[in-house]
Amino acid sequence: MNYFTIAAICASTTLFGSPTFASSDHHGDHAMQAGHDSDAPVNTMCPVGKEATVAGVPTLDYKGNTIAFCCPGCSEEFMDWEETARDAFVADAKVGIYEVAGEPAAKAMPIVKAESVDISYPFSTCPISGGELGGMGDPIVKIYDGREVKFCCAMCVPTFEKDLQASFKALDQKIIDSQIKFYPMSTCLVSDEPIQGEDADEPINFVYKNRLIQTCCKMCISKFKKDPEAYIAKLDEAVISEQSKMYPLTSCPISGEELGSMGDPIQIVYQGRLVKFCCSMCIPQFEANPLPTIEQIDTAWMAMHKTSHP
Repeated sequence: MNYFTIAAICASTTLFGSPTFASSDHHGDHAMQAGHDSDAPVNTMCPVGKEATVAGVPTLDYKGNTIAFCCPGCSEEFMDWEETARDAFVADAKVGIYEVAGEPAAKAMPIVKAESVDISYPFSTCPISGGELGGMGDPIVKIYDGREVKFCCAMCVPTFEKDLQASFKALDQKIIDSQIKFYPMSTCLVSDEPIQGEDADEPINFVYKNRLIQTCCKMCISKFKKDPEAYIAKLDEAVISEQSKMYPLTSCPISGEELGSMGDPIQIVYQGRLVKFCCSMCIPQFEANPLPTIEQIDTAWMAMHKTSHP
């Protein structure tokens, strides 16, 4: 687990005292009283959402300690934890230590060998200069926790690595912007609650393995991370269903053969786009260099829908 220490600011010196816990059952009255706000929360980061706590969200009294959360519902999931895990969170929170998703800004992500790439870089431009990759010679390739990033030149690498957390946040936002127009669902991927329309809340956008995911709340992000492959499969089904209705290409992007001329087209989903091939033999060539095909689909989609490039 990765940890970082947040300076704790508290009006009472008892925050740093030795913790005393009252004995209670898992869901006993002494363990949990939702909405109890008589004491200042011991935490500033939600134990479930791994986000800053939000004022106004109901708190929880756990063994005499007030726990704050980022959104309603996180308290129930917190109480589903093992008691030892809840106790450990309280003890750490009292001294300002929190487990967070991702690496702390002060700690650089490890650079590993290219063989360990789990997530290929999804753009043909440098994340720092914006220049086309290959315009200044072979791109510089770096790997951070399995995520590949390509740069136009070596000079851009230190700028990106100066604050990796901020750099990946900007890269993820670029991924969101590139995929959001193709997103096939109007409901939360996890809860199926509406995320579009007058009565819907603003969806939460986040990136998982270079893939845009939309949920209705932070608690659903936590649920997604427990079984991501199942939810990705659900999203892929929605992509195929929706994007098949107005697929912009009539021929295979690899062979040039008419789709359907060799039987039913082979369908895959890549970076939120449906891609159709004349046969399975074209897929390895696509996977070796997918960006030209994705750009071809995006351009055709833009022309069909008479809109700006996503």
